[in-house]
Amino acid sequence: MWTPLSIETQNISQKDFENILSGEIPAIVIRNFYSENQCDEIIRKIETSKKTYFQKTKLEHIGPFLMSFTTRKKDYFQKSKEFQKINHDIFEKIENPSTKIFNMIEKVLPSFSVSLAKQDEGHFSPFVIRIHRKGKSIPIHKDNVKYEGKEYSISKIDQQLSCVLHLQESEKGDIIYKNQWKKKDERYRNIDFGYMQDVVTKESCKISDINKGDLVIINPNYYHQVTKILGETPRITLGMFLGIYNENHKIVAWA
Repeated sequence: MWTPLSIETQNISQKDFENILSGEIPAIVIRNFYSENQCDEIIRKIETSKKTYFQKTKLEHIGPFLMSFTTRKKDYFQKSKEFQKINHDIFEKIENPSTKIFNMIEKVLPSFSVSLAKQDEGHFSPFVIRIHRKGKSIPIHKDNVKYEGKEYSISKIDQQLSCVLHLQESEKGDIIYKNQWKKKDERYRNIDFGYMQDVVTKESCKISDINKGDLVIINPNYYHQVTKILGETPRITLGMFLGIYNENHKIVAWA
């Protein structure tokens, strides 16, 4: 049975990361990565921050998301620079998630350096905050910067992970499918975003029982989706990607 690993931060190991990259497990759920009080404070700051919207889905975001700027590098790096002030304001009195996640990775993988991704145009955005209100969902999709972000230096990574901090839990869970994206799958791609249901045929796992403050790590080349929000409580998350350069023992982050 394909089941997520539920663990406390201090118990996570290098083997756990190897298992998530290989697909041995669908997800690592790190419990209590942030406290409920910290999440509540972050949410209060989010409520007064400027929001933007992703494509036709009208999903609310705070901070730029690279896949919205695949061919607009200049705009992406300008938005990333502007996001620095919002980032500072939200996490002025709370440990920044980039710092907290980087410290965790460095303890688990001490031979790797961990830093925010950058290239000549500037630093990448460190993370993106997503707000999913009642009725919203995200269709089946994958995240693969090696294929979709060829205009950017991070497309040269060897492997990719996705880290999602749940600041406010919702009534429904997420689904990850035991199907890795392959280029031939593009025939199933929707015009706007995501893929048709026919692209997934194998076992799936519902990542439920996620609590406020939990950090979920997946290999985003496996198809995944966010199910429709049914209740009045929005799903609020903070997400970043980690790109691994095996030969250089280097990990970079971006959103």
